[in-house]
Amino acid sequence: MHPGDQHLPQNDKSGQPNPFQPQQTSITRLSAQEIATLQAKLDKQLGPEYISDRPGAGGAKVQYLEAWKCINLANEIFGFNGWSSSIQNIAVDYVYSRFLGRVLCP
Repeated sequence: MHPGDQHLPQNDKSGQPNPFQPQQTSITRLSAQEIATLQAKLDKQLGPEYISDRPGAGGAKVQYLEAWKCINLANEIFGFNGWSSSIQNIAVDYVYSRFLGRVLCP
């Protein structure tokens, strides 16, 4: 070993990980049985208790799945912290303007 080489990983005898290097995360492989179980849960149709409705344009009824129900389902299937989500797109569905210069989005 040459002077200054003590910082190299192969020369580190402390047994402590270097806090400045990214940590390797281990991803566990799922067994065929675990994959089949997950797939069976994902293939199920949602019952009417999961579907909500609200008034839509022209008096029509719009059906939708509430966010909290989606989160509960994901936690039930994948486990807490076993999934993630992200917003891909945001669009204003309806804008109501009552007064000039003031816009309400119900």
